[in-house]
Amino acid sequence: MDADTEVLLRLAFDRAPANQANQAIHRVREEVGGESAYATSYEILLPDGNVRAWLLDYQLPRLVDYLESRGAKLPHCGGVFLSVFSGDTLHFIHARDAVALFSQWSGLSFDELRKRYGPR
Repeated sequence: MDADTEVLLRLAFDRAPANQANQAIHRVREEVGGESAYATSYEILLPDGNVRAWLLDYQLPRLVDYLESRGAKLPHCGGVFLSVFSGDTLHFIHARDAVALFSQWSGLSFDELRKRYGPR
């Protein structure tokens, strides 16, 4: 596992075996959403290499567009968590934490991310 993958996966607030993904995602939705809201899982399967470049070039534009389109505005990204598959483990990361890391890695502020990748 490369250093960038380790940095990302250290943000995880929970983990589960990947072969129990459906049950684990359901559980985390209920925990994150609480009684009044239903949280949303944004699923990502990490590649074996070049994780930072892949996340910034491929996932970040899609993630920002998704978050902004559904009303989970940056930087808080309310109610959305990432379900990140890496090897045989599923890592749960709050979207706000992942976006903050991607902002740091890319050198783009939240406003710049919204302008560049948000809905038109």
